[in-house]
Amino acid sequence: MGKRVVLTSAIALLALSAHPRPAASHAEVSPARAPYAWRNVRVGGGGFAPGIIFSTVERGLAYLRTDMGGAYRWDAAAHAWLPLQDGNAVSSYMGIESIAADPVDADVVYLAAGISARGEAAIWRSDDRGARWRITPVPFAMGGNEDGRGLGERLAIDPHRPATLMFGSRHDGLWRSDDPAAHWRKVDSFPVAGLGKPVQPRATHGGLSFVLFDRAHLGRIFVGQADPGAHLFRSDDGGGSWRQVSGGPDESMHAVKAVLGTDGVVTMTCSNGIGPNGITRGGVWRYDPATDVWTDVTPDRRPDAPAGGYMGVAVSAQDPRVIAVSTVNRYRPVDTVWRSSDAGAHWDELYQRSTRDDVTQTPFLAFDGPADFGHWIAGLAIDPFDPGHAAYVTGATLYETRAFDRPGAMPWKPWTQGIEQTAIITLISPTGAHR
Repeated sequence: MGKRVVLTSAIALLALSAHPRPAASHAEVSPARAPYAWRNVRVGGGGFAPGIIFSTVERGLAYLRTDMGGAYRWDAAAHAWLPLQDGNAVSSYMGIESIAADPVDADVVYLAAGISARGEAAIWRSDDRGARWRITPVPFAMGGNEDGRGLGERLAIDPHRPATLMFGSRHDGLWRSDDPAAHWRKVDSFPVAGLGKPVQPRATHGGLSFVLFDRAHLGRIFVGQADPGAHLFRSDDGGGSWRQVSGGPDESMHAVKAVLGTDGVVTMTCSNGIGPNGITRGGVWRYDPATDVWTDVTPDRRPDAPAGGYMGVAVSAQDPRVIAVSTVNRYRPVDTVWRSSDAGAHWDELYQRSTRDDVTQTPFLAFDGPADFGHWIAGLAIDPFDPGHAAYVTGATLYETRAFDRPGAMPWKPWTQGIEQTAIITLISPTGAHR
């Protein structure tokens, strides 16, 4: 039947070309016009989201940064992720290097936006959760879609003085703003000036990988470095002076990500590359500033441990001894999340008891068989208002569980409602009058 329809159509076209109709009036050839209603095509994720950030001020408020699809905010009432940059026309601003949710005012949020060292870079500030933005171009380059995009968070807000922010750049050292990101100046007292923007195409630096303000100690700040050299720097006077924190991981490691617990202890993940690819070894270390002592709490310290590193890291707001870390670039047997309830003395490897039975929101995860735990797990977070709610990102989706603090099988499911970051390579449009 299909061939007959095609043949009939071809004969009709030949007949029309042999016996052309008289020219029609303008009214006869004008196409009918109907209003279009545009909306996102539901894909269910589809790309790398290197970081997830929960608000510490309001329950149910979270932000997600993607490497080339902009930023999202979780709207608990709508039960969906809302895109925050659909009105943006500058392509470079869709690569999000870092997000900072204000630790005092739940309405305030900042984005560090810049897709690569050769694209525009700016700090975005919103007073209404991303409905409107003030955009400040900055002189330091970013790499929201470059190697090292899982590091962080590079952008941080001083909880004691919320008008003050610091940004750890890839190439140009440490920067500071004291007027809610309207103006920026380089912190000349910081001992690392940066390696400068790379000359070679597609080359990048890890630079200053994270900034942490200590809520419990006024003036105490930590900055990590993912370039060769010292891993961690500390200031106890609000950034006026700095000192290198000696000890800790060996020189082959990069400090890639860190969190600060309510006990004041820094938990830091390390890898021998900035990722997400090319990492073969890593570790997890905890630094106690009260004693100036490092402790190696790497989950798998066997000499024959699977190749891969560590990147994602989280700590429970209710109990600072509950920490979690993720592996990265560990393809055999699989990337995983580890959880400890005793500050890293013992670990539970979660992929061993996790389930992913419902991936209907992101069906492509099961195209080649059952959905696995994931890869490129750069972002990991524990909800500060609910220790049972945790989430991690992969190179393809975002997973969440509501059983993070329970024994037994741990169900994970895609947390992707509203996330449509997908690189469209080919489009096919149905023909005919079908709607």
